[in-house]
Amino acid sequence: MYNLVMNKIKTLALVTPSGNIRDYEDINNKIEILKKYFNVKKFYDENVSYNYLSDSDENRARYFEQAFLDDETDIVLSIRGGYGAIRIVDKIDYNKIKNQNKIYLGSSDATILLCALSKNTNIKCFHSLMMTNGFVENIEKNIEIINSERFDINFDTIKKGNLKGKLWGGNLSSLVSLMSDDSFIPDDDIILFVEDLNEPLYKIDKMLFEIYRNKQLKNKIKGIIFGDFYLDDNEIMPLLKEYSEFFNVPAVVTKDITHKMNNMTVPFMKHTDINAF
Repeated sequence: MYNLVMNKIKTLALVTPSGNIRDYEDINNKIEILKKYFNVKKFYDENVSYNYLSDSDENRARYFEQAFLDDETDIVLSIRGGYGAIRIVDKIDYNKIKNQNKIYLGSSDATILLCALSKNTNIKCFHSLMMTNGFVENIEKNIEIINSERFDINFDTIKKGNLKGKLWGGNLSSLVSLMSDDSFIPDDDIILFVEDLNEPLYKIDKMLFEIYRNKQLKNKIKGIIFGDFYLDDNEIMPLLKEYSEFFNVPAVVTKDITHKMNNMTVPFMKHTDINAF
């Protein structure tokens, strides 16, 4: 048994604030593995599916709050992404959960919740693998990073310089869905990290330009980490180089921030200094 896991984290709560669970057999098998490490609690209704969502907006928001209000819970983990977080982000009572001493893990559509929690609460957040894309398969590595808040990626430099700020970002299309409201924008200078999948080049261009046009957010960006976009380097790299010049900040590219199972856990809003020379 991995002592670092058990010494600091005892209870893990599972939530489904976005898409519905498509394969309960797979999830329940993974839960049995989790039980070797943690006490596991479920904050969702297995008997409900709301079209492509896991439940109604109201129920998903309430289950999400309950997971953080549970006295035993140490970590709250999203089972999957998909779509739906944007529909509950304004329904969550952040004042109610603001000072809960918990950790939240998620990525993909959960990028929206990472942004909201980091801005409105004291909950510690990590852009992390989830149940459907590798958290269980990489459990010890991920928990080690969570306990140590270590951040170390392999990267290639696009625009030389010193990336210095708090790590903020995630799934590009999810970030852009927040653009109608500036209240999500962090107060501190940031290193923006972005990734996406199943998006053609012109849509990645469009979404990056939406961030570029948001002057309040753009002025906070002091470096960019471009993650995996599931496109050939010959197709994506010219665009990423162009945007590093648009933003005029140091920029790197990495395959370690991705939707794949090698996704590196990123301590959200952790102050980081990356030398890219």
